[in-house]
Amino acid sequence: MTTRMNRQRTALLVAGFLIAGTSTLIASCQKRPGAEGVGATPMQGVGDLQIGVANAPDLPHIGDNALSIVVRDDEGKPIRGAQVDAVVSMPAMGAMPRMESRGKLKELKPGVYRADYGLAMNGEWDVNVRVRPKGKAAVEAAYRLSTSTPGLAFAGGTPAAGGNRSEGNMSEMPGMSSAGSGQEQRDASPMGSVIGAVRIEPSRRQEIGIRTAPVQMRDLSTTVRAVGRVLYDERRQAEVSLKFAGWVRDIAVDYTGRPVRAGEVLFTAYSPELWSAQQEYIEALRADDDSSSSSRGEPESDLAQAARRRLELWDIAPAQVRQIAREGRPREALPIIAPVSGVVVEKNVVHGSAFTPGQVLYKIAPLDPAWVIADVYQADLPLLSVGLPATLTNPYLDEGSRHGRVSFIYPSLQAETRTGQVRVEVPNRRGDLKPGMFVNVELQIRLGRRLAVPESAVLPTGERRVVFVDLGDGRLAPREVSLGARAGDYYEVLSGIKPGEIVVTSGNFLVAAESKLKSAAQKW
Repeated sequence: MTTRMNRQRTALLVAGFLIAGTSTLIASCQKRPGAEGVGATPMQGVGDLQIGVANAPDLPHIGDNALSIVVRDDEGKPIRGAQVDAVVSMPAMGAMPRMESRGKLKELKPGVYRADYGLAMNGEWDVNVRVRPKGKAAVEAAYRLSTSTPGLAFAGGTPAAGGNRSEGNMSEMPGMSSAGSGQEQRDASPMGSVIGAVRIEPSRRQEIGIRTAPVQMRDLSTTVRAVGRVLYDERRQAEVSLKFAGWVRDIAVDYTGRPVRAGEVLFTAYSPELWSAQQEYIEALRADDDSSSSSRGEPESDLAQAARRRLELWDIAPAQVRQIAREGRPREALPIIAPVSGVVVEKNVVHGSAFTPGQVLYKIAPLDPAWVIADVYQADLPLLSVGLPATLTNPYLDEGSRHGRVSFIYPSLQAETRTGQVRVEVPNRRGDLKPGMFVNVELQIRLGRRLAVPESAVLPTGERRVVFVDLGDGRLAPREVSLGARAGDYYEVLSGIKPGEIVVTSGNFLVAAESKLKSAAQKW
């Protein structure tokens, strides 16, 4: 019996809830703004018109929504056939781009227009309505809409002709052009603000830690830091190869890494071709001596000059050729000397090796000066130039820094790292900068005297950079700026603000959050 009574009671409660829910739904549908419910739409004076805007449903949601726009003249008569535009937008925030939905307008009845639009996400949106009656100037009204708050909050609009503009009467919003004049419009950014201006009292500023600083001319300098690799100087490297075939007899420089001096003997080589060429030269000299028409001190005959020239073209040093002529007999093993000073970086022969013409037998490279190839980020490359001073330090040794200069900037980027390469030439008399070593590179860049703003004053908003400008009387307005190079704790200012203007340097994220509030009930 008790169980049956409990079931009946539960059924009655469910039925009651269903009836109440149905009644609420019917009531909400009856209150939905449209052609039949425009009388309840609150009206605002905008220019010489009266405009009222309501949303359907009253609490906006993701997906399809509609705006009911009522337009009347200053006597309360409906305005027929006006050109009405409605834009619902959300400014860019961080990596999220700006979002916008333009309403599809139709006139339901005289003075009542409907704009169908869609919301892509929850959050706070700007609503901008532009009305242009036939034969009259356009007026604009700005509203704020939130998916968490029913209704729309009026933010401002075109002032009445000749009237005084009250605080907040007109907000410069994305997608809405300014139709009025006066101080508030002059405060708007010439590039177009991305968020609205706010007023914060001095006591509140102190509580949330807002600090300001003037924008002024400064001597800017910056440091580009990179990691560099030590390499041999490519311009001073040399290869040892011979123009005749033969065999290696004795090796004097017998291991890789050995330092050598220019003119030092590397090895001795035997070559039948070289032996024959020496013999021809000696025979030609003897023929000159035996000639009755020759006398001591006269130039060599054409035959002797041709034989000597052949030896010189085989890279036999003139001193060696003179020694061959003086001894009067061919040298079986001729010494091969180092063409430059440096260290042996490659050795391809051993005692008894056979070699062919053009074969690379040794590679020699100098250690002084050394090259340091630094990888610099793409954004820093425009700041660099040839001749720029550089400071190098070894991160693994407690030694003093050394100095060099940028001698070349490579014309292409590394595809894998998107960095450009910069060559720094550094004296290395002691040879302690060893090829393959990594060093830290600092490039000091002086930008000169430029207009600068503190780094802490800049708010990145996707594609834009914004600062808050102190307009006085507690007002803070956003201003889009164009920035150049970053120099320490400052950015170079290219456009957007002028010298002497005051910008917020601390607490600007809280100011930005305040300026994004859409509902009039949300106040400090």
